[in-house]
Amino acid sequence: MISKIVFEKILKKGLTIGFAESMTGGSLCAEMIKNPGASEVTPGGIIAYSEAQKMNLLKIDSKVIESFGVVSKEVAIEMAKQIRTILGVDIGVSVTGNAGPTLQKHSKNLEAFIGFSYLNQETFIHIQFDALTRKEAIEKAVKMTYSHLEKMLEKIG
Repeated sequence: MISKIVFEKILKKGLTIGFAESMTGGSLCAEMIKNPGASEVTPGGIIAYSEAQKMNLLKIDSKVIESFGVVSKEVAIEMAKQIRTILGVDIGVSVTGNAGPTLQKHSKNLEAFIGFSYLNQETFIHIQFDALTRKEAIEKAVKMTYSHLEKMLEKIG
């Protein structure tokens, strides 16, 4: 799995990674932890599924959620930044989205925003889940996240 490649690159570079997950429910962190020696690269993650937990556990400002919606690039980026601070890691990764079948408030699509915070930079990717089951949407989000991490790690010295 691509998570093993990402794990090895993070380990080799002497970096650490933490996860702030909503829609994926811990799947990203679980993939990393499948690798022997995972404790050398990740202290874990936080599953903040509800809006209240995003505010309580991840310290996401309610104004950001109200302004942009819980499923947004802005919330994803804030989640990634906050998990870096909370866990004291080099790389923060977050996922917020709609896996279906219902939609979140302020959202019109089955989609996810995946946030990345590293080297004092923040970025995100956006994915749509047209015609996917809930399980398939979560699997796609995990795969796309690790794929992006692999490319990102190539650029990190």
